[in-house]
Amino acid sequence: MRPLLGTILAERGLIDPERLAEALAEAQATNQRVGEVLLRRGWIYEQELARALAHQYELEYVDLETACLNPRDAALLDPEVGRRCRAVPICVAGDELVVAIADPAPDLVDEVRARLPYPLRLVVAEPTLVQHVWDELLAGRGGY
Repeated sequence: MRPLLGTILAERGLIDPERLAEALAEAQATNQRVGEVLLRRGWIYEQELARALAHQYELEYVDLETACLNPRDAALLDPEVGRRCRAVPICVAGDELVVAIADPAPDLVDEVRARLPYPLRLVVAEPTLVQHVWDELLAGRGGY
């Protein structure tokens, strides 16, 4: 069974139990994901969330500020889908397409898998960095 995100963050000392309980209650009341609530309240940083999600889903974390991104590989995914799912292909490694995703929730992963004709290797990255990559690519500045 996959560990709970709140448990991972608490075990790493990134959130205290009172704030976690408050965030869980708000997430349930507003139908938001607990990570989104924690970010919005400024109680954790995006990188902390991305690393915790990577741990939760047994995936690698990737820093898109330093990763080598191939714009041709990124173009394999429709930008509308990429932005909505907060995912961007970054390169081909062997026979797999490496895709950075901000939230590896099964519904989002399934949508990305359905849009790409390659076996995928998922990695987790911060949502604002995924968005920034798409902004740069769509502005024609995809020189990563």
